[in-house]
Amino acid sequence: MQCVFIVLMRAHYHSPYIRENCGTACSTHCPPSKDFQLPASPCPELLITNSVSSDFQANEIRQLILDTDAEISALGDEITRVQCALDRLELRRAGLRDFVKSHRPVVSAVRRLPRDILGEIFSHYLASSGSAYPPSGLPTRLLHLVGVCDRWRTIALASPLLWRHVNPRADAWKVSNVSGKMQQISLQLQRSAPVALSIDLAVMEGSCLLNSILNLLLTESRRWQTLFLGIHDYKLLATSGAEFPILEKLDMEFHESVAGHAALFCRSLPALVHLTLTAHSTSIPDGLDFIWAQLRTCTLTDCWTDDILRILPLFSAGARVCVNDCFPPGDVHPTSVHTVVSDLSLWCYQEVTDTLLDALTAPCLKRLDIEGDYSFPGIIRFFDRSACALTHLTMDIPAGLYLDRFTDELLTLLRSPHARDIVDLQVDLDSQGDSEGFMDVLAMRDVVPKLRVLAFEYIAWLNEAKLLEICENRQSILQSLWLSRHISISQDTVQTLDSGAVELVRF
Repeated sequence: MQCVFIVLMRAHYHSPYIRENCGTACSTHCPPSKDFQLPASPCPELLITNSVSSDFQANEIRQLILDTDAEISALGDEITRVQCALDRLELRRAGLRDFVKSHRPVVSAVRRLPRDILGEIFSHYLASSGSAYPPSGLPTRLLHLVGVCDRWRTIALASPLLWRHVNPRADAWKVSNVSGKMQQISLQLQRSAPVALSIDLAVMEGSCLLNSILNLLLTESRRWQTLFLGIHDYKLLATSGAEFPILEKLDMEFHESVAGHAALFCRSLPALVHLTLTAHSTSIPDGLDFIWAQLRTCTLTDCWTDDILRILPLFSAGARVCVNDCFPPGDVHPTSVHTVVSDLSLWCYQEVTDTLLDALTAPCLKRLDIEGDYSFPGIIRFFDRSACALTHLTMDIPAGLYLDRFTDELLTLLRSPHARDIVDLQVDLDSQGDSEGFMDVLAMRDVVPKLRVLAFEYIAWLNEAKLLEICENRQSILQSLWLSRHISISQDTVQTLDSGAVELVRF
């Protein structure tokens, strides 16, 4: 390659008019001149005028043109020769690169991974949808894996965990391929044995094939661990006589016409500890009252507030309850409802939230997540009545909710004895005025003095100077600051936080 470079340099610079070692056109042994020079014109004055040249000048110029054309032709030939040499070298280099590329995977770490580790990687790949539901594209993802090579196919077929998510899709079934789809589910059940199953039948809502699929899946009911249901006729599940000894997570929907069978089905679930229930404005039947005490987590959506107040006292200590989009209460409001849940999330309209906070007493409460419209005085009264000691508080504060009262009421809340043990505080502030007031309150040393984690999901205006003041006042206590990715922050502030031993996390 160095020789080719020298040849190119000579081809570019050498001219019979600038030779240093000989007087002929030489491209082999004469070194190039340091500065490229064009041939000297014999009559430069004619180049800038319309004067007629003499016969002698014309002959001299014609000869110079012939000589220069000859050199241009020679340079063209040499460039062609050098280009051919470069083409050959580039072709050889490309061949060598292809050789290395084809051999490098042979000694790669991926090819040498043990089967069990590779199977675990496959499992994470299949579960990487980021959704609480089983990946709807599971068969396609499995197809990707088994199509890579024989080794991957063998490992995938021999890894039961990869086949545990059963997710038949009604929109993918046609009359012409029902038999093939049923065989596919049967084969998946065989390949997943003996591991626990995750069944998603929500997308089969309204399908005439549901009973046929259920009958097939019920043959492996003892392996059901997670179940996602839509508004189905629960009669087959409730009357099948099947056993579900390890079914611990259930996501169900029902309306009034199937509530009784849904409750009967739940009685066959002794291991159930995680329940997500969407009632669609249907009253929750008393027949489900037996189940609340065994749950560790429960999400209730589209329920009546009266049902929520009836259910909350039935949960065991340490339970986590989330109430979403519930309907306002009836005419009769209970005066006091005692609950021992430790984690409560309220994502409701103000009328529902106010009713719950005014009625509840929760002395064991450690975590509160409250979003939507609500009032700080209502939360303070709830805290005083419950005499609880929070460790985690999440608040979504809509813009303009409190106006001029915001800072005073927030200060009263966060200075209360029930907030002194808070170690994790997450806020969502839509108003610039509320943002300034919140930052001013949090800069006070006696407000949530044990705070270790501060998170902003959204803030209308981030006062970086005030943020640094908060961190400085909580030095050696505040450990991490979480900011959502759409909140901008200067690099100088990031460096200052880092020097103060406060970890900045973007989410």
